[in-house]
Amino acid sequence: MTHNATDTLLRQLGWLVQAPALLPCSPFHDAGHLLQRELQADPALLHNAATRLQSHPGPRRLGLIFEQWVAALVDASQGQERITSNLPIREQGRTLGELDMLVRDRQSGELWHWELALKFYLATAEQWYGPNRHDTLARKAHHLYQQQLPRSRSNVARAQLAEQGWEVHGQALLTRGRLFYHRAIPPTGVKPNPGHERGWWRTTDELEDGPWSIIERPYWPTPFMSDKGTNFVDRATVIDYVESHSRALMVTGPHHDQPGFIVPVSWPTP
Repeated sequence: MTHNATDTLLRQLGWLVQAPALLPCSPFHDAGHLLQRELQADPALLHNAATRLQSHPGPRRLGLIFEQWVAALVDASQGQERITSNLPIREQGRTLGELDMLVRDRQSGELWHWELALKFYLATAEQWYGPNRHDTLARKAHHLYQQQLPRSRSNVARAQLAEQGWEVHGQALLTRGRLFYHRAIPPTGVKPNPGHERGWWRTTDELEDGPWSIIERPYWPTPFMSDKGTNFVDRATVIDYVESHSRALMVTGPHHDQPGFIVPVSWPTP
């Protein structure tokens, strides 16, 4: 990995630890606060986690990249031990779901169930939509709070964990990402963490003149940290790509201090 790539990875890991939560954690615990305390206790945490990540090729899917980053930080920490990741919970041969991560506090010995989410949503008059139109913030929040986090409390999960000598003390949530606002549309629906990271969105017919820098998907979490350099394109190029592929595109521009999504005129209608 090049020096620039290593520096970028360190900044990305730093962002993961220090960034605000996307969704409120209550009534569950905030795993992000725990990572922040680990970094305060050990300033070498980011470097040690980056070394672990550099030792093998990473996944390409953004959600899996995020999971790998979190795992590396926990594994490199002095106070936490990652017991397992993506543990399937099964009943009579049927998979009911997974526990994203089990983490043991080395000092107290307590075992915690962590759920992780990295998400991006755009505000519409109806609800928050993901760039691909299929995902919504309401659906994800319901899944997290009503299904994923309580799963380790179920009788089936507790019995399965007990077979390994494990007993979960509590649940913790780690959410990161960004919500994108339209200047003419007030957001509705699920209430995010008030301090969440923000961006903007426009349809192609609302896009101002450039130049614009296209942000590739792996850099959506940290759009100003790419190690690929900055290649600017004009307004017409952005519009042609978005409309011809019917796909949202993240961009940054010299006159914006936040990233934005450019979407087809018909968005969110397929």
